[in-house]
Amino acid sequence: MTDPFDIRRAVASDAAALAAFATRLFRATYSDDTAAADLDLYIAKAFTPDMQAAEIADPSGAVFVATTGGTLAGYAQLVVPASQPGTAVLSRIYIDADWRGRGLAKNLLDTVVAECAARGVQHLQLTVYEKNARAIAFYTKVGFVVTGSTTFTVGDDVQKDVVMELDLSVGQRP
Repeated sequence: MTDPFDIRRAVASDAAALAAFATRLFRATYSDDTAAADLDLYIAKAFTPDMQAAEIADPSGAVFVATTGGTLAGYAQLVVPASQPGTAVLSRIYIDADWRGRGLAKNLLDTVVAECAARGVQHLQLTVYEKNARAIAFYTKVGFVVTGSTTFTVGDDVQKDVVMELDLSVGQRP
């Protein structure tokens, strides 16, 4: 049995909580493989309340928050670039460690896929750190396939990411 999660579109007043949540999870996930100074540089750029507010307000995407009992348990960010019609990017899906394995990631992904359908998106792409085996296993389980690799810079540290895609045009749904 899974816990009841409330998933909704983020609003401006969520920005500060999302910034703190993302900072905490990013540090916890990547601190074993990335120097603290590099983490600090990335976080200072990517996870400020102002940046979160801008991402929430951006009409080319959608940010969804998941709560349970009033506690933020996870969130997802979808970006639909105008330069790639029919394609969207799952920019982030972060789940608090206490809520992993309870169906929340799947529920958030289902919400993202529904948003993709509403926007006519046929291909959902993402990148994931090559050493994040848990995330790669999840994405593979729900139907994403590896399509390549790319780099991702955290501070001054250039890391390798796996590129994955879910083809939504053929009824392939997580």
